[in-house]
Amino acid sequence: MYCNKNNVNILTALLVGHGVRHVVVCPGSRNAPLVHNFSQCPDLVCHQATDERSAGFIALGLRQQCGSPVAVCVTSGSALLNVLPAVAEATYQQQGIIVISADRPAAWVDQLDGQTMPQPDALGRFAAVSVSLPEVGSDATEAWHCNRLVNEAILANKASGHPSVHINVPISEPLFEFTVAELPRERVVESGRWSELSLRNFVFDTCIAARRPMIVMGHMPAESAVGEAVISSLQEKFAILSEPISMPGLPVSYTDQIMAVVEGCETYNPDWVLFVGGHTVSKRLRRFLRSLSPRTRHILVSEDGRLRDISQHTDVLVAADAAEVLTDLAELPMLNSQGFASMWDGLRKTVACRQKSFVPEYSQLLAVKRFESMARCDDALFYYANSMSVRLAAIYSKGYCQCNRGLNGIEGSLSVAAGASLADPQRRTYCVIGDLSFFYDQNALWQKLGGNFRILLLNNGEGAIFRTLPGLDKSPVRGTLISGGHNTSAEGACLEHGLGYRQVSDAAGLESALEWLVNSDSDKPLLLEVCTSAEADECEYKRLYKTICGQ
Repeated sequence: MYCNKNNVNILTALLVGHGVRHVVVCPGSRNAPLVHNFSQCPDLVCHQATDERSAGFIALGLRQQCGSPVAVCVTSGSALLNVLPAVAEATYQQQGIIVISADRPAAWVDQLDGQTMPQPDALGRFAAVSVSLPEVGSDATEAWHCNRLVNEAILANKASGHPSVHINVPISEPLFEFTVAELPRERVVESGRWSELSLRNFVFDTCIAARRPMIVMGHMPAESAVGEAVISSLQEKFAILSEPISMPGLPVSYTDQIMAVVEGCETYNPDWVLFVGGHTVSKRLRRFLRSLSPRTRHILVSEDGRLRDISQHTDVLVAADAAEVLTDLAELPMLNSQGFASMWDGLRKTVACRQKSFVPEYSQLLAVKRFESMARCDDALFYYANSMSVRLAAIYSKGYCQCNRGLNGIEGSLSVAAGASLADPQRRTYCVIGDLSFFYDQNALWQKLGGNFRILLLNNGEGAIFRTLPGLDKSPVRGTLISGGHNTSAEGACLEHGLGYRQVSDAAGLESALEWLVNSDSDKPLLLEVCTSAEADECEYKRLYKTICGQ
């Protein structure tokens, strides 16, 4: 029988799944559930060591001879500190060990409770990855989180250079209940580099065997672009979900709008998914990926080899450049999946047709739609600020957009666009930005900027994104305290910093104002402030999605 601590059982199952065979165990009460589990698992061999200082080096000796991952398990408190010399030696030998430390609940740190100290990151830079597992209850997200953290740590230990890693395991009392008959079946993430022929062939073989393969593209820098022929070939073979921030050269995707249509419809579910790039804008897209069956093959391409499990189902991690993998996939012979790709292409055309039939009233939607129609050209840079602006880009953008999709905060959006405009004074740089993002970052205008920099400011007197969040309308302070309601205009800032300025507040003046922003010759930056009603923006946004869903 195994212990009744879910995080300990998940860890035990994944040690076995990743091929760990030897565990050096040290005495203690807090780590007793761990030691008990390891001793009861027929796939693990336990080696006793009383002194943690020696235990770490014993694990290193085993690692040297076995050539596979080896773990050392210690109890809480100072026991962990005693393995540090061995961890440092193992790391510098590129024979890193897996340190597993039992821990006490964080609430007792610095509260005069015995053998209780801050244990996460206690091994410092000598552990390449340090994770602290959640105490898993019945919440599926907690279980996924625990699984991901263990996979992440062990994959790091198995990667090039074989650094040491630290897995900290908080365990609450009671400690000694051994009532679980079997270990859980846990998702083991396999990993490798694209240069490894066996991994590349595995990806190709599973792709060719799939009936419904899909490629999902997150945020990528402009230099990640692949050629037009590659994109065309991929479109014939795969259902492709992308966004304006994904990659230059992609056709208009309508991904968020499509997700609104297919939500809950299994007909469009893939059986093979390759994810490349970083953040996605669409929450609907993330929900779609996470709703797929665990039986669906999920392959993550990560340039730095880090596990970023956006789908919560990743089972293969490929360390590679996204463009290289996409180019190689494009060269595969025609798959047995054209029907699936065609079905998605047909849905995309339907959504495009419905969106084209929708004529927005005066609102931020109308402003961005008309702006994209007038300003989009191949040699211009388009920066969209985070929050509502980039979501409007996902609806109306006709090409690639830059955006601060690292932490996705509103700060710095204007400054980054301003900096980009300085790189090439002859190249037009546009920044589409909401009011809160603009006023937060207006210090960017202190710089000496040129006439190639153009700003479309969408000002509806509050954070528009908050009106799209279900349930928040029940708060009486949504439009004030939560969404930062204000009555500020950019006119004073433009006057102070020497920008050309215009303001428009109705549909009649929008066209000529955009014409001024896009086509005027100027030796100084230009800013067009489009003032709208937050209520009207919300109404048009909802009306658009009703139209797209055929309602």
